Amino acid sequence: MATIFLAATCAVPSNLTISALGSVGRPTTLIALVALIWWVLHHVQRTTPTPESRRPLRIALAVFLAAAAASYAIAMLHGLPDKESSPADAGLIRLCAWAGICLLIHDGIRTRQDLITVMRRVVLIGTFTASLGLLQFVTGNSWVDSITIPGMTATADFSNIDVRAGYVRAAGMAAHPLEYGVVLTSSFPMALTLALTDKNKNWLTRWLPVAAITLASVLSVSRSALIAVAIAFVVLIPVWSKATRRRAYLAISGLLLLMSFITPGMLGTLRGLFTVGADDSSITSRTNGYSTAFGMLANNPIIGRGFGTFLPEYVIVDNQYLGLLVELGVVGLLLFIALIVTGLSCALRSRVYAADDTMRQVSQAVLASVAAIAATFGFFDGLSFPMAAAMLFFMLGVAGALWRITQEEQGDSLKLQRPARSQKFKSWAPFYRKGLQRDAIT
Repeated sequence: MATIFLAATCAVPSNLTISALGSVGRPTTLIALVALIWWVLHHVQRTTPTPESRRPLRIALAVFLAAAAASYAIAMLHGLPDKESSPADAGLIRLCAWAGICLLIHDGIRTRQDLITVMRRVVLIGTFTASLGLLQFVTGNSWVDSITIPGMTATADFSNIDVRAGYVRAAGMAAHPLEYGVVLTSSFPMALTLALTDKNKNWLTRWLPVAAITLASVLSVSRSALIAVAIAFVVLIPVWSKATRRRAYLAISGLLLLMSFITPGMLGTLRGLFTVGADDSSITSRTNGYSTAFGMLANNPIIGRGFGTFLPEYVIVDNQYLGLLVELGVVGLLLFIALIVTGLSCALRSRVYAADDTMRQVSQAVLASVAAIAATFGFFDGLSFPMAAAMLFFMLGVAGALWRITQEEQGDSLKLQRPARSQKFKSWAPFYRKGLQRDAIT
């Protein structure tokens, strides 16, 4: 089911939808709704409880959804304009769908091997996306607008390739280059970690995805993609040996040198993306909408105006966190951030409690992936794009599954207890010292 969801998300053009179902007619949304139904039926029939310590992400997700539902109910009680009521309904359905795939991944990945398999599928879909993007960059052609699926209609034209500073901004199957960048940045840590740890595969099979995803990220001519890849790289570094770090620095230098020969002027263009300042229209369009957004927030600062009701025709802020602040208020934004932090915490704690170096590397890769996606949401309204939203909740589910698997592998000895306040540090300190000792040995 995870593989089918990834294929529907990233290997089907993002503009294709079942027109009769409107904005919820995208294949990725429908499959995620099936995942939610499956998850609910499973838990209705199960007879054994789940330990509380193994489900922090499920609790964080439930609280966030409750806040979104409360915002929706209050908005409907006060009354919404006709043009906002339908997006509010669709927004609530999309939230349920994303929760469905997150929960199915969270509870459905049962073993370490299942987790590694899902990571390989993420790398595979990231490699496909990167390869298509490189083809678009080289040829200047979308190659996607000619794809048709019976029963589905196109909601946007993919033939218009975006160009920045004279270079084509590839989008793969995505509706926008920023969404394309999210897929690359979420799969990059997985590809790099599997290349370092999966020694059973041959060298070319392990490192070709890393090369394709890295090159596509750099040639995307996107600030957010470059920042996200840099964040992922920085998060991965602490678990590497000194020799691996040196090889990584040499590989980066070689990549930059190769780019200077293949695409002369690209390095200067990339440097200009970060030095152009207020002269960049993409920056001014973001900052100009802030005053309007905060003005709309003043009407409903606590619970917001309802998810999906902050329409692009009002103002485009290109900041998902600011958009959630308007739609779900202070409460909803804080709970969404708490959900992301919970996912990061699950991955970080899994690294501390991991039984071996492979699981430590995998935990750090999941941590890097979630952190990179969360960073990109500060540069565009990611929940309005199906690929970006799907990858975020997919990786949150992976983080929750990773934490549960780590605990199950360790057994009862590492079950979290609630020690007295005076004894809390003493009970936690040995585990952190154990993790530090393993790092030193590694």
